[in-house]
Amino acid sequence: MALLEALREAPRLLRKQPILFVPMAIFAVLQTPQLFLETIDPVLSLVGSLLATGLFVFVTPVFYAGTIGMANDAAIGTPTSLGRFWRHAKEFYVSVLVVYLFITVATFAFGFAISIGALVAFIALGTSGALEAGGIEAVGLPVLLAGGGVFALIVLVFLIALFAVHFYAHAIVIERKGAVDGLTRSVHVVRHNLKSVVGYGLLSLVFGGLFGGIYVLLITFAFPSAPAPGEPAPMPDLVPALLGSAVSVIGTALFTTFFLVFSVVFYRALIGADEEPSRSDTTAIEHGSDEFDGPHPAE
Repeated sequence: MALLEALREAPRLLRKQPILFVPMAIFAVLQTPQLFLETIDPVLSLVGSLLATGLFVFVTPVFYAGTIGMANDAAIGTPTSLGRFWRHAKEFYVSVLVVYLFITVATFAFGFAISIGALVAFIALGTSGALEAGGIEAVGLPVLLAGGGVFALIVLVFLIALFAVHFYAHAIVIERKGAVDGLTRSVHVVRHNLKSVVGYGLLSLVFGGLFGGIYVLLITFAFPSAPAPGEPAPMPDLVPALLGSAVSVIGTALFTTFFLVFSVVFYRALIGADEEPSRSDTTAIEHGSDEFDGPHPAE
């Protein structure tokens, strides 16, 4: 089974090539200053958060493409390095960035639309109560329940659509697809491997939720909460803040690296890349040391 195979193989690859942890450790370090934003003036904190979010929209694809490329190197038995990380990042950055921007904009737009819809529903519900109090017949409970059901269904469909394109970067880097082809390839792979992908999704949700919960608790105890308007910004205690930052960097690097390597091995198993040379492997072999500077496993 692809899921069990990936769970067994990912730790082995990480033990064999621990250099895989370095890119995500650097990425986590770059995010550390954001932990201190809550300790400054609320307006400055908001501005800083917006600027950091805008910056990382363009930085994240670098680490995403580069780390997936390194993990794919490890999966085919090629010694990888930070030089190879940069090579993969440069080659696939534009395609990954285009899709990442598209998904980010779509997510923000959908969230905004859902928020407006919820606000309209809340106002309508309040108006309904006022009409009922004035003796005018209000919207019935079945209509409200139906509306809530439709609302929940729309959210569910959007989440399913997001998950269907989850492997777009894997398709771009591993199979050397373009931006649009990466999206369609991800949907195709998910649609034809639903049982395995559902298991992958559930496993990711459980461990991702566990890691997220621990991370929030850590940050809550290590850093003071944001000040109320008009109040002076709290200063974090140096020792807890430094320890919290260090644990955050280590934890983020360990979790995200394992998850990316695991996802790469899982994706390769889904597309049968270990059974016959994939397009990326074949292209690399044809280009020799210009693409791959290490040995290749026997097919």
